[in-house]
Amino acid sequence: MASSDPKGGLLSTQTEKPNHYTYLKEFRVEQCPSFLQHKCNQHRPFICFNWHFMNQRRRRPVRRRDGSFNYSADNYCTKYDETTGICPDGDE
Repeated sequence: MASSDPKGGLLSTQTEKPNHYTYLKEFRVEQCPSFLQHKCNQHRPFICFNWHFMNQRRRRPVRRRDGSFNYSADNYCTKYDETTGICPDGDE
């Protein structure tokens, strides 16, 4: 989150707890290497931090210099491929 600066700018401060911040930024953005080797103990009931199937994959949210994000979680990707689980918008 950002707070207002009396001089008109924005101060960038992390107000989330580190564990929460990690989940917001990293949860299911990388594929599980153990699952690829058929050795993930957390596959069922899908409690693994990483993704196993493409439809579980998340894009990492990135804040740009102008304050916007690389994609909006509120807007469905119009280019989303249901078969692969890939959305080219926001996958920078």
